[in-house]
Amino acid sequence: MNKKKIPLVLGILSMNLLLMSTSAVSAAIAAIAKSFPKEPISKVQMLGSIPQLGQLIATVLFSYLAFKLTRKNLGILAVAVVGVAGLLPVFYGSSLNLILACMVLVGFGTGIISNVSPVLLQSNFDGEDRATAMGWSVGANNIGMMLFTALGGILGGSDWHNLFWIYAFSIVIILMVFFLVPQDVKLSKTAEENNQKTSLKTVFGSLNKHVYLILGITFVLSLCMMLFMTNQSIVLAGKGKGTAYVALVTAIGNIGGIATAVLIKYIRKITKTNTIAWGFIAFMLSFVLVLFTNNFALHILGNMFSGVGIVLVNATLPYELSILTDEKQFTVAIAMNTFVSSVAGMFAPIIISLVNISAGDGSFIAGTILSALMFLLLFISRFGKKIEKVGSLHATV
Repeated sequence: MNKKKIPLVLGILSMNLLLMSTSAVSAAIAAIAKSFPKEPISKVQMLGSIPQLGQLIATVLFSYLAFKLTRKNLGILAVAVVGVAGLLPVFYGSSLNLILACMVLVGFGTGIISNVSPVLLQSNFDGEDRATAMGWSVGANNIGMMLFTALGGILGGSDWHNLFWIYAFSIVIILMVFFLVPQDVKLSKTAEENNQKTSLKTVFGSLNKHVYLILGITFVLSLCMMLFMTNQSIVLAGKGKGTAYVALVTAIGNIGGIATAVLIKYIRKITKTNTIAWGFIAFMLSFVLVLFTNNFALHILGNMFSGVGIVLVNATLPYELSILTDEKQFTVAIAMNTFVSSVAGMFAPIIISLVNISAGDGSFIAGTILSALMFLLLFISRFGKKIEKVGSLHATV
């Protein structure tokens, strides 16, 4: 990547640091519950899940907002919403309902960021530079989770209210976006300059059919992720491992995702058009290593493979969407992709229960089989090769 582009990519990806910031709040649920003894624990636990409601709302509104605001200004607005809503519990933390409302707003802001970040990458980078930058974006998510969870633990060690000070970091991010990301124009203005009548309806109708196949892969990816994350502690508990053990192997395992994001450019030279397929092989290995071994190092390796799979698939899917669509279409396509991912994540437990798959070992076996089937389907069909071929034809139109 051109060195002149580094400040730009840092400005865009600085927003991604906030995407997993709610993990710091989830880590303090036990302490927060003690401050609200009259509230049911299930309500307190919603602090970890309710941001997804805000993310869904943001995803539904994103395509509309992207036609009303420039993408840079939309990103700054999203970071500001996260910052203000995240800081409010520091000063008004005596009401659980207010904190829950703030977390919905934080989710709304991160939902906008998760959509606007790849759109900015799509409009500012091309070819392998774009694929590399999108890989780095997933690594930035993991770095942000580690950073904010650690800072939240330090700040909230004596009083959980103080952990919300982590959202003051939003001020730094706003400045980075403001000074490092160039101003763009609204999509509606671009359409007017080209004398084109643009509406969401016409954009939806013009999407390539392969976009919908990618949305299907996103749905399966989210299922695999949720199967791993929500069942690992149950699987390891069956091996006599406690919460601290699970937290440790998970935290160290993040290194796998970060390293993959840093090296994504070189990894893609090896995996070529089968990057997504090999991502599902990594998922399969993560399930196998945790389920069928009882070794600390191998459990860490299993979590590393989970991170590798997430980066390989999550970094490649937005890239493939970007080569299948133009600037206006990509804004809608990435919003659809985020929406499908959020819905799959929220309803994964219901889907699993409907097909009578048991929690723990049963879910891990299902994840192993699902990952293996996705690898075979993508590899045999040469899906990645077809996407690049269609993308090259689309670029010449």
